[in-house]
Amino acid sequence: MHPQPMRQRTLLVALRKSSLVALLLSLTVISTAQRVSFPGRVSESKSPNGRYIIQNLDYDDRELAHDLVLLDTKTGTKTMIYSYGRSVDLLWSPESDAFVINDHEGSNSTRPLLYSLPWTDHKTDLSEKLADFLRDRHDEDLVRGNDHVYFAVRRWIGPHELLCKLEAYGDASPHGSGYKGYYVYRIGEGFRVYNPKT
Repeated sequence: MHPQPMRQRTLLVALRKSSLVALLLSLTVISTAQRVSFPGRVSESKSPNGRYIIQNLDYDDRELAHDLVLLDTKTGTKTMIYSYGRSVDLLWSPESDAFVINDHEGSNSTRPLLYSLPWTDHKTDLSEKLADFLRDRHDEDLVRGNDHVYFAVRRWIGPHELLCKLEAYGDASPHGSGYKGYYVYRIGEGFRVYNPKT
Protein backbone atom coordinates (compact mmCIF):
# COMPACT_ATOMS: atom_id res chain seq x y z
CA MET A 1 0.00 0.00 0.00
CA HIS A 2 1.36 3.41 -0.94
CA PRO A 3 1.88 5.84 1.98
CA GLN A 4 0.08 8.70 0.22
CA PRO A 5 -3.45 7.11 0.15
CA MET A 6 -2.93 5.95 3.76
CA ARG A 7 -2.18 9.51 4.86
CA GLN A 8 -5.21 10.78 2.96
CA ARG A 9 -7.48 8.24 4.65
CA THR A 10 -6.07 9.15 8.08
CA LEU A 11 -6.61 12.82 7.36
CA LEU A 12 -10.19 12.16 6.17
CA VAL A 13 -11.00 10.22 9.35
CA ALA A 14 -9.56 13.03 11.48
CA LEU A 15 -11.62 15.62 9.60
CA ARG A 16 -14.80 13.59 10.04
CA LYS A 17 -14.15 13.26 13.79
CA SER A 18 -13.47 16.98 14.18
CA SER A 19 -16.62 17.82 12.19
CA LEU A 20 -18.66 15.53 14.43
CA VAL A 21 -17.21 17.15 17.56
CA ALA A 22 -17.98 20.62 16.16
CA LEU A 23 -21.55 19.57 15.36
CA LEU A 24 -22.11 18.15 18.84
CA LEU A 25 -20.68 21.29 20.44
CA SER A 26 -22.93 23.52 18.32
CA LEU A 27 -26.00 21.46 19.26
CA THR A 28 -25.05 21.74 22.94
CA VAL A 29 -24.73 25.51 22.60
CA ILE A 30 -28.11 25.74 20.87
CA SER A 31 -29.86 23.64 23.51
CA THR A 32 -28.42 25.63 26.42
CA ALA A 33 -28.46 29.08 24.82
CA GLN A 34 -32.18 29.50 25.48
CA ARG A 35 -31.88 29.41 29.28
CA VAL A 36 -30.15 31.91 31.58
CA SER A 37 -30.41 31.63 35.38
CA PHE A 38 -30.42 34.56 37.81
CA PRO A 39 -28.83 35.40 40.16
CA GLY A 40 -25.58 33.95 38.98
CA ARG A 41 -22.32 34.69 37.25
CA VAL A 42 -24.23 36.20 34.30
CA SER A 43 -26.17 39.40 35.05
CA GLU A 44 -28.01 39.90 31.75
CA SER A 45 -29.65 38.07 28.86
CA LYS A 46 -29.83 39.38 25.30
CA SER A 47 -32.71 38.58 22.95
CA PRO A 48 -31.80 36.54 19.85
CA ASN A 49 -32.20 39.59 17.59
CA GLY A 50 -30.03 41.70 19.91
CA ARG A 51 -32.58 44.45 20.41
CA TYR A 52 -33.55 43.70 24.02
CA ILE A 53 -31.46 43.02 27.10
CA ILE A 54 -32.88 41.83 30.41
CA GLN A 55 -30.68 42.92 33.30
CA ASN A 56 -30.70 41.33 36.75
CA LEU A 57 -30.27 43.74 39.68
CA ASP A 58 -29.58 42.48 43.23
CA TYR A 59 -30.36 44.20 46.53
CA ASP A 60 -29.37 43.35 50.10
CA ASP A 61 -32.12 45.20 51.97
CA ARG A 62 -35.33 43.81 50.42
CA GLU A 63 -37.43 40.67 50.82
CA LEU A 64 -37.74 40.42 47.03
CA ALA A 65 -34.03 40.94 46.60
CA HIS A 66 -33.85 40.91 42.79
CA ASP A 67 -35.32 42.92 39.91
CA LEU A 68 -35.43 42.16 36.20
CA VAL A 69 -35.27 45.25 33.99
CA LEU A 70 -35.71 45.22 30.22
CA LEU A 71 -33.55 47.55 28.13
CA ASP A 72 -34.63 48.40 24.58
CA THR A 73 -31.28 49.04 22.89
CA LYS A 74 -33.00 50.81 19.97
CA THR A 75 -34.80 53.44 22.06
CA GLY A 76 -32.76 53.33 25.27
CA THR A 77 -35.96 52.76 27.26
CA LYS A 78 -35.77 50.72 30.47
CA THR A 79 -38.84 48.86 31.76
CA MET A 80 -39.19 47.22 35.15
CA ILE A 81 -40.36 43.67 34.42
CA TYR A 82 -40.37 41.54 37.56
CA SER A 83 -39.19 41.26 41.18
CA TYR A 84 -38.33 37.91 42.74
CA GLY A 85 -36.98 36.54 45.99
CA ARG A 86 -35.04 33.33 45.27
CA SER A 87 -34.02 32.46 41.71
CA VAL A 88 -35.39 32.47 38.16
CA ASP A 89 -34.66 31.05 34.73
CA LEU A 90 -35.20 33.20 31.64
CA LEU A 91 -35.91 31.85 28.15
CA TRP A 92 -36.23 34.10 25.09
CA SER A 93 -38.44 33.12 22.18
CA PRO A 94 -36.67 32.50 18.84
CA GLU A 95 -38.42 35.57 17.39
CA SER A 96 -37.42 37.86 20.31
CA ASP A 97 -41.08 38.87 20.76
CA ALA A 98 -41.65 36.93 23.99
CA PHE A 99 -39.82 35.42 26.93
CA VAL A 100 -40.59 33.21 29.92
CA ILE A 101 -39.55 33.61 33.53
CA ASN A 102 -39.55 30.40 35.58
CA ASP A 103 -39.80 31.73 39.15
CA HIS A 104 -38.48 29.22 41.69
CA GLU A 105 -40.53 31.10 44.25
CA GLY A 106 -40.27 28.60 47.10
CA SER A 107 -38.75 25.29 48.10
CA ASN A 108 -42.08 23.71 47.12
CA SER A 109 -43.08 25.78 44.10
CA THR A 110 -41.98 26.89 40.64
CA ARG A 111 -44.21 29.12 38.50
CA PRO A 112 -43.69 30.19 34.85
CA LEU A 113 -44.71 33.63 33.61
CA LEU A 114 -44.93 34.46 29.90
CA TYR A 115 -44.26 38.00 28.66
CA SER A 116 -44.90 39.21 25.14
CA LEU A 117 -44.88 42.51 23.27
CA PRO A 118 -45.74 45.13 24.46
CA TRP A 119 -43.91 43.93 27.58
CA THR A 120 -45.77 45.82 30.30
CA ASP A 121 -49.28 44.82 29.23
CA HIS A 122 -48.93 41.16 28.33
CA LYS A 123 -47.98 38.86 31.22
CA THR A 124 -49.56 35.39 31.41
CA ASP A 125 -49.37 33.17 34.50
CA LEU A 126 -48.96 29.75 32.87
CA SER A 127 -49.73 27.94 36.16
CA GLU A 128 -53.21 29.46 36.12
CA LYS A 129 -53.65 28.53 32.45
CA LEU A 130 -52.59 24.95 33.20
CA ALA A 131 -55.03 24.75 36.13
CA ASP A 132 -57.84 25.83 33.77
CA PHE A 133 -56.77 23.20 31.23
CA LEU A 134 -56.62 20.47 33.88
CA ARG A 135 -60.00 21.48 35.32
CA ASP A 136 -61.62 20.47 32.04
CA ARG A 137 -59.88 17.08 32.38
CA HIS A 138 -60.86 16.75 36.08
CA ASP A 139 -57.19 16.90 37.10
CA GLU A 140 -57.04 20.43 38.55
CA ASP A 141 -55.99 19.11 41.98
CA LEU A 142 -52.61 18.18 40.53
CA VAL A 143 -51.86 21.91 40.60
CA ARG A 144 -54.24 23.19 43.29
CA GLY A 145 -54.22 20.32 45.78
CA ASN A 146 -50.59 19.24 46.10
CA ASP A 147 -48.04 20.51 48.62
CA HIS A 148 -45.17 20.57 46.13
CA VAL A 149 -45.85 21.84 42.60
CA TYR A 150 -42.97 22.50 40.25
CA PHE A 151 -44.23 23.73 36.89
CA ALA A 152 -41.69 25.18 34.48
CA VAL A 153 -41.04 25.86 30.82
CA ARG A 154 -38.26 23.59 29.57
CA ARG A 155 -37.70 25.19 26.17
CA TRP A 156 -39.24 26.86 23.14
CA ILE A 157 -40.10 24.27 20.52
CA GLY A 158 -41.16 26.80 17.89
CA PRO A 159 -41.81 30.53 17.51
CA HIS A 160 -45.07 30.31 19.50
CA GLU A 161 -44.89 27.00 21.39
CA LEU A 162 -43.40 26.08 24.75
CA LEU A 163 -42.62 22.66 26.17
CA CYS A 164 -43.52 22.57 29.88
CA LYS A 165 -42.96 20.02 32.63
CA LEU A 166 -45.17 19.53 35.69
CA GLU A 167 -43.91 17.71 38.77
CA ALA A 168 -46.38 17.50 41.67
CA TYR A 169 -46.14 15.70 44.99
CA GLY A 170 -48.73 15.34 47.73
CA ASP A 171 -52.09 13.83 48.58
CA ALA A 172 -53.66 14.95 45.29
CA SER A 173 -51.18 12.99 43.17
CA PRO A 174 -52.16 9.53 41.92
CA HIS A 175 -51.76 7.10 44.84
CA GLY A 176 -49.84 9.86 46.68
CA SER A 177 -46.69 8.86 44.83
CA GLY A 178 -46.18 11.98 42.77
CA TYR A 179 -46.94 13.01 39.22
CA LYS A 180 -44.82 14.00 36.23
CA GLY A 181 -46.28 15.19 32.94
CA TYR A 182 -45.34 17.23 29.88
CA TYR A 183 -47.52 19.82 28.18
CA VAL A 184 -47.25 22.20 25.25
CA TYR A 185 -48.50 25.77 25.50
CA ARG A 186 -49.26 27.54 22.22
CA ILE A 187 -49.49 31.31 22.55
CA GLY A 188 -53.00 32.49 21.79
CA GLU A 189 -54.48 28.99 21.94
CA GLY A 190 -53.61 27.28 25.24
CA PHE A 191 -52.37 23.92 26.50
CA ARG A 192 -52.36 20.41 25.12
CA VAL A 193 -50.78 17.22 26.40
CA TYR A 194 -47.35 16.73 24.87
CA ASN A 195 -47.12 13.87 22.41
CA PRO A 196 -43.54 13.32 21.21
CA LYS A 197 -44.78 11.23 18.27
CA THR A 198 -46.62 14.14 16.62
